[in-house]
Amino acid sequence: GSLSPPPLAQLPPPVRTSFAHETSAAAVMAGEFEETKASVAAEGSVSYVADHHKNVSVRKSRQLSMKDEPQRRVSKKYKEDEAQAQAAQGGVAPPKAPKDRKSQRSTSLVIAKAEDMRQRQIMLYETGKDPDDRDYHTSAHSTDLKTLMESQNTKLGKDGPACREGSAGIEIAEATTLREVCGKNKITPPQKENIWVRLVKQIFTGIFNVLLWGTVLVEGALIYTGNSDDLVTPIILASVVVAAGLLQWWTELKAENLMDALSNMQASAPVPTIRRSKNERRELMLDAEDLLPGDIITLKAGDRVPADIRILWCTDGMEVDNAALTGESIPEPRDPATCEEKSPPTHARNLAFYGTTVVKGNATALVFFIGDKTFLGKIAASIKSARSKSTLEIQIEHFVHLIAVVAVVVGLASLVANLLDPKPHPIGYIIANAAGALFAQVPEGLIPTVTISLMIASQKMSLRNVLVRKLDAVETLGCVSVVCSDKTGTLTRGDMTLGDMVHFSSPTAMETVTDFSKTDPADKNTLPSKMLRGGIRNNATVIGKDNKFIGSPTEVAMMKAGLEAWGVKKVKDVMDNTTLYEIPFDSANKYMFIAEPYNEGGQLFSLKGAPERVAKFCKYAYVGQGGQAAIKLMTPEMQEVIAANAKTLMGQAKRVLGIAERRANYPADFHWDSATADFAKENFLCDMVFIGLFGIQDPPKPGVKQAVEDCHAAGVRVIMITGDHPDTGVAIAKEISIIPAHGELPPFTVITDKELADKVPSGESFVDDGSDEANKLEAFWTQVVVHARVFARVTPIHKQLIVQALQKWGGKQADGKCYGDIVAMTGDGVNDAPALKQANVGVAMGIRGTEVAKDAADIVLLDDEFSSIVHGIEQGRLSSENLQKSIAHTLCSKVPQCMPNFMELLGIPLALNVSQVLAIDIGTDIWTAIAYAWQPKESALMERKPRHPTLEKIVNGGVLVYAYAYMGLMQMVCCWYFYFQAPGIWNNLGKSEFTPEEAHTNKVASTMYYYTLVVGQIAAAMATTTYHESLFKYLAPNGKLNICIGMEVIFAMLIIFEPTSQGIFMTTGLTAKQLLMPWMTFIAISCVEEVRKSFARKSLHAREVAPQNFLVRDVAPQNPLMQRFLGA
Repeated sequence: GSLSPPPLAQLPPPVRTSFAHETSAAAVMAGEFEETKASVAAEGSVSYVADHHKNVSVRKSRQLSMKDEPQRRVSKKYKEDEAQAQAAQGGVAPPKAPKDRKSQRSTSLVIAKAEDMRQRQIMLYETGKDPDDRDYHTSAHSTDLKTLMESQNTKLGKDGPACREGSAGIEIAEATTLREVCGKNKITPPQKENIWVRLVKQIFTGIFNVLLWGTVLVEGALIYTGNSDDLVTPIILASVVVAAGLLQWWTELKAENLMDALSNMQASAPVPTIRRSKNERRELMLDAEDLLPGDIITLKAGDRVPADIRILWCTDGMEVDNAALTGESIPEPRDPATCEEKSPPTHARNLAFYGTTVVKGNATALVFFIGDKTFLGKIAASIKSARSKSTLEIQIEHFVHLIAVVAVVVGLASLVANLLDPKPHPIGYIIANAAGALFAQVPEGLIPTVTISLMIASQKMSLRNVLVRKLDAVETLGCVSVVCSDKTGTLTRGDMTLGDMVHFSSPTAMETVTDFSKTDPADKNTLPSKMLRGGIRNNATVIGKDNKFIGSPTEVAMMKAGLEAWGVKKVKDVMDNTTLYEIPFDSANKYMFIAEPYNEGGQLFSLKGAPERVAKFCKYAYVGQGGQAAIKLMTPEMQEVIAANAKTLMGQAKRVLGIAERRANYPADFHWDSATADFAKENFLCDMVFIGLFGIQDPPKPGVKQAVEDCHAAGVRVIMITGDHPDTGVAIAKEISIIPAHGELPPFTVITDKELADKVPSGESFVDDGSDEANKLEAFWTQVVVHARVFARVTPIHKQLIVQALQKWGGKQADGKCYGDIVAMTGDGVNDAPALKQANVGVAMGIRGTEVAKDAADIVLLDDEFSSIVHGIEQGRLSSENLQKSIAHTLCSKVPQCMPNFMELLGIPLALNVSQVLAIDIGTDIWTAIAYAWQPKESALMERKPRHPTLEKIVNGGVLVYAYAYMGLMQMVCCWYFYFQAPGIWNNLGKSEFTPEEAHTNKVASTMYYYTLVVGQIAAAMATTTYHESLFKYLAPNGKLNICIGMEVIFAMLIIFEPTSQGIFMTTGLTAKQLLMPWMTFIAISCVEEVRKSFARKSLHAREVAPQNFLVRDVAPQNPLMQRFLGA
């Protein structure tokens, strides 16, 4: 009979109980602890303090319990006592003195009890670790059960860890005090800004919007005072600002579900809880948020784990699904055995974490951390901070400040010129002239152009399975210089696959079989057939619907190999054979055993497990090839051959299992059920015959190796970050070209958790304060960011730390300065969320990824393929290049737009009014600028080094020189030339009053200026489609741009000839000759551009390319974009 406790279903249903009957005890601060220690001892109350935490001061323990606990309240009674003490110290009579010494002792006991509870929490932290450290530490998994229960002042039941009988858990009388000390079992949500306040900020704040709204107010004031009748300009301008603000507001709201998804992981169903009241058992159904440290709870399959818990007892084969936390889709087994000291808690099998799910078995568990102190709470704390500005936001902000300065300077210059003009002007005229000059410099359509262009680029990326969640990530992805990638599921397939079967070909050598198609389950002689049949013969794997597998990854790997080789029917025939006796696999034995009937009579015993364990039971071994295998006596030399081959397979990042068998002849009426474990070991497992070794691996995904090599060619480093063993990580890294397959690796190439253990800053991030800690960290991390290619056994906080280090000390240039790498980080679990948010581009997995990871990420890979990141980088580079061309084209018209305001001061009639400027910027240029989003690449983008946004901004000196001093000047000259081609315009120079005929002449000249500028912008649009390639070769491949250019001409015709438009924009009809003449501007600009591009092509050979040796960081300076435009 089994000694296991009865299943949960047999227990009487728990009774839902409120806390109304609990004894109220006030939780208090430890300020009076030292003063009351003597009286506490006199009352016989002694608080428990672990030896290795005695060095933690009372002040520190106070910080632990009082910090970040908004739910905790200091009792009213304590506040009264504190007021009395303070009044006494000040010489003032206290409001009310204690009635007697009994009352004083009661207060002392309350204080001591609160401090005792704080010390319980201190006990749960790993030796020497700061409880407020942002990384997750606990000693709950490595502390023996008796010590752990005593430290938390909780009890096991009469039947031991299962707690099915007798009083168990914490005292109900302590619950209120404990809750006030520890708070509610829920994660503190971050404060959120009101969405409507944010909308107002989007529309009315920022230097760019302030400029535009200032222009609107000036225009409105001029209309109000009667100095202007132009209603079109302020209405259109205000509409553009509001629309841009709404668009930006909407995109930000879509990205704000991170903490909502995290809160959905918190358990909500009532939890069966065991507590005690004066040594009587109380079975309660408590809300998850009412759980406390020390509570004993019961869980069954399907339950959400409501806190961080230590498994006290569980059924055999209990499994927990950590997918919500880690992204790993394979359930992990749980075992109540105490773990080794200093083993990572995240790898402990006797712990289960808040937010995960029990998928198999039942358990009794001890709650040790709740709320913000849980693993999930630590992760939540890491992602509460606001996301830093993206590279695009920084660059656009830089550009806007630059343009603002230019606009203000131009506006002030116009104002000063008006005031210094010998000919007096009305104040309304002066303000209108200055406002027009300023307004002409503001690219009103910039923000809508950038936003819509990025939206279009994101749609194009979705066709390559890259879903963009945050629009500015498109541009940032093009700047990425380092990709930090998970191994499992991203670089590898994420499921175990049988790759090798190794058996003795001679007593001194083993051969490897990788083709399983020639095996057959009916073949009793050839060793590969024996091995594969023995591999799939287990009860741990079930073939479910659609041939989906349920079971351990290792067993599933062998089952899939059998299905591929034999088909479903033959595999099921093997699986359906009767099982006479079974020893299931467990972590202690490290093997599994099955006895089954043999079709030739007797029984067949098969043994699978760790090679060293299987070989220990083997007296013989099969040796030979094909059907000629013979049974040989196992020798020490053969044992060494087995160990050597196992080591070779392990060095290839493969999980290795040994397999053995033997025939037996027990009688037909043998009572297999009565065989004990000891009997089985002595009689069933002896004299086994060794068959061979299985090599099982999570292999790299197809195409990953090529994608990694493409990254190297593009100057992008790939770093693997894995929780696996370093040898496994290195083997996979070599296979997919992250590190060289041969030769000795440089120092710091492979970094493990042990090396990172004392390299974590004490604060939230790295600091440069000159302290010993800062110098130590800098010395280590400056080497790591250059050489590291594999990080193994890392924690979630380590991942975030790696990203911070790359962003701080990466990107070292020839001048010796570190400008920081632009980092993309992949992840799929909740534990990856801090690193995903820290990275410049967070990349979540669409298939395997959790909702929290997706919400923390900037982009989502819909197919979970690493190669999609490479496609995204290429599209990001193309988007950045096209965005730069678009902005350059937009800026080209600014010089000819502002000059008429200054020339008017010289007596030249106004050549371009504000409404005409709007017609160009909003009516035509904005659509042409947006069409650049569809521009195909001009050259091999992935053969260039990544553009660093700090060193090589989208809007840099080259763009400004090209737009203002080159293209803008050519347009301005052409515009004035055709302006003065208007008949009679020379006669109007210097006049302030005009006859109707002269006013019409001014309109013709102004319309000629406007139309010439439209043609000049068409020439600029065609010119800026390429940096250096000739248009005669490149032609016009962008159909959308060609349509927009055609629409630009049609729109200009409407403004010139449509009567209503003539009244709004103050234009007039032109003759056929006047319509054709400005096209000379297009020809002239295009010819000059072809000459410039020919010089640019000559300098193309000097352009730097990505370094070939990807293990050595290239520190050559970036090539400025001015070279692309000017060929310098």
